[in-house]
Amino acid sequence: MNEIGENLKRIRLLKNLSLNDVGKLMNMSTTAISKYEKGQIIPDSKKLIEFANAYQVKAIEFLKKYQPIQMKFTSFRKRKRLKGKNLDLLKSLIQKEVSNYLEVISINNYNENSIHLKPYKCNAIEDAENVAIKFREKINYSLIQPLSDLINTLENLGILIIQIQNPDERFNDFDGLSEYVNGIPIIVLLDGIQDGARQRFTIAHELGHLLLNISNDLDEEKLCNRFASSLLMPKEAVIREFGSYRNNISFYELIAFKYEYKVSIATIIYRLKDLNIISQYTYKNLSIYLNKNYVKKKEPVLLAPESTYQFKKMIYKLENSQIISLNKACELLGVTAYEYNRENNNY
Repeated sequence: MNEIGENLKRIRLLKNLSLNDVGKLMNMSTTAISKYEKGQIIPDSKKLIEFANAYQVKAIEFLKKYQPIQMKFTSFRKRKRLKGKNLDLLKSLIQKEVSNYLEVISINNYNENSIHLKPYKCNAIEDAENVAIKFREKINYSLIQPLSDLINTLENLGILIIQIQNPDERFNDFDGLSEYVNGIPIIVLLDGIQDGARQRFTIAHELGHLLLNISNDLDEEKLCNRFASSLLMPKEAVIREFGSYRNNISFYELIAFKYEYKVSIATIIYRLKDLNIISQYTYKNLSIYLNKNYVKKKEPVLLAPESTYQFKKMIYKLENSQIISLNKACELLGVTAYEYNRENNNY
């Protein structure tokens, strides 16, 4: 399939249109549209404009080129409902964004030798806890200090954080992805996550996949969850805030800790149970109260999510230094020249 055909199919799927839908919009057969997408027919400029009008995009979108990179998708976390064309589309979008990012960092002379990341052997659940402690030492955070800006901290270590757009919320069942691509550590998550607590735990969990060299007979997801909990809520900090043992916990204490450490209440009480600060019985009662009084995944306080600026910052730097053209910068960011200049002027 040629690049124009790939772009035609990708944009059609992003617009949530079937071949039949496009056929009606363009007064064409589904067979003909399929041939365009497979590269069996090459559209001329007039036909590209017709496709652009049907999809409500600019015709140049069909001419963009990118070199898809090979990814394993081994640490690709999703729910069972995400499958079929939506799953294929998501993987294609991830590969496209990763390719763009790798292209940009290569221009910036950024390579795997620039990365400051060390994997740790993990043979037991306690090892995940210890790795989190060692990682905090590496980034100069004490065991009673909240991690204020996780994305910025990881990007400064050379980890690429990529946020994927979620049109029509069709990728809501995607939880996260982490992988080394060409020797460079990458974490992928959805853009537009409303609760920053959920976002931060996802990032910390994916960091666990990158850092933990886990024995084959262990549950990798469980160990990464333990690493994430320990990284965001070190044992020493939790005991300092709640004590070594409690029969019950007030809701105000949980809310205050959530604000300070930027984690969800559900995650806090699970951590309290893991550390044997509360009993299984108390944990169950707190969970029931939380589920009964608040809609699932909607806690009483939503924290603002964090944002990544690294990719966009590098593009503006390259364009301003005339290393890449304005058109190339717009292509990488997926914006028009007007949108690019307007954002720059707004700042």
